[in-house]
Amino acid sequence: MRDFFQREEVRFTIFAFVILLTRVPFLYDGYGIDSDSWSLAITARNIAETHQYEVSRFPGYPVQEIVSAIFYTGKFFTLNFLTAILSTIGILYFVLFLRTLHFRQPLLAAAALAFVPVVFIESTTAIDYMWALSFILVSMYYVSRHKLILAGLFLGIAIGCRITSGAMLIPFAIMSLRGNNISENIVRIVKLTVVTLIIGATMYIPVYVKYGWSFFTYYDTPYPAIPVVLYKFFIGVWGLLGSAALLLAIVLLLLPDSHVARKYLFPRSVNEKYIIAWLIAVDLYIIAFLRLPMEAGYLIPIVPFIILIFGKYLYKGAFNFFAVCLILSSFICSINPIDRNDAPSTSKASIPFSIGSEKLILDILKGPVNAYQSRRKNGLEFSNEIIESFDTIHSNTLLVTGKWFNPLYLMNKKSEAPLILRDYISQDSLLSYVGKNYSVYYLPQQDYFNTLMHGYDINLYGGMPYLKGEK
Repeated sequence: MRDFFQREEVRFTIFAFVILLTRVPFLYDGYGIDSDSWSLAITARNIAETHQYEVSRFPGYPVQEIVSAIFYTGKFFTLNFLTAILSTIGILYFVLFLRTLHFRQPLLAAAALAFVPVVFIESTTAIDYMWALSFILVSMYYVSRHKLILAGLFLGIAIGCRITSGAMLIPFAIMSLRGNNISENIVRIVKLTVVTLIIGATMYIPVYVKYGWSFFTYYDTPYPAIPVVLYKFFIGVWGLLGSAALLLAIVLLLLPDSHVARKYLFPRSVNEKYIIAWLIAVDLYIIAFLRLPMEAGYLIPIVPFIILIFGKYLYKGAFNFFAVCLILSSFICSINPIDRNDAPSTSKASIPFSIGSEKLILDILKGPVNAYQSRRKNGLEFSNEIIESFDTIHSNTLLVTGKWFNPLYLMNKKSEAPLILRDYISQDSLLSYVGKNYSVYYLPQQDYFNTLMHGYDINLYGGMPYLKGEK
């Protein structure tokens, strides 16, 4: 029996099963606090009912949208569980990739990846981030095994999950190089590139057929304040403990080498081409994030490559400490907004503070994963309360809902109120409704966000808070 559990395939299977189990308790309370998660669910329902493809948002995420439609049941668990399964598969392939490169502690490094807060959280929602990363990790494994057609196949599928996955073609092409034979290396790069582009383009055929070339766009939103960008870049991805561990690891890399013999986890055979490829991958996604830093999830693709870089250059003891900190970072200490309807419930060991106009709270006992789960539950409860209130509406009403539009639209099944829901509304469209004698209301703070989106104040045209007591 002891020999059985010492077999690699058994240990890896048990590891993957445990990773999946850690996600299960977080799959029941809505699709996530990002409205894009709910948009995916709405699209999956529509495709399932009409058998006609549509995008959840541009430029389209056809692989996830179509697969989710096939499995759509109307229950939160189903689509979240799909993400959890794919995330687990991606993490397992990260283990296999590390084993291929003879990394000495693949399970520890993979556990670090699995428990980085942004990875853990987004592996329990219906957003596309972990779908794309998982196929990237599968592709990277086949690059390391020199199976470039399979690598291109899975990278093409990753592009079909999230179009920015195409950026990985550059680092993977570098990783595919072998020896100094130029002609053979050109053949390898061409093989990987052609398969990737063909598969990636094929994934977008349904999008092109429905929308033509107009699908190749994105929604322009106001650039966040610099403190918000920095928060998402560090704490939003790594958590407080993980951010501290990341900075400490960087310091350790910069310290001069001592004469003490140190054990490293990668063998010398892992040469500089891999490091260059990993650094390029990190740089590409950081640049893309800084161009439009709306969500910490945009940085998910850098997480495995940061772990790989530190796995290469940190000695064993330092890397172990770094990895353990990443694992614990999901469950220890978090910073969250409190002036919102989906603010998390806090523990007794919490400290409120403000940065500018943003009211925040430092919770020592509640980590990012539990805080996020609390936000999901509170947001779901708020949405249900709003839907229940629709029965009190008896005259033509326009309600500007902002970020709450998708959950309200998806869950509002019984109300027959004379009600129009809009996320944000242009000035001309608002005037049209006012001219038809609609009363205009907005959910908390959504007059402010509508001003950011469309450049005018709803209140000047008779807009009123929907909830009593709101200023």
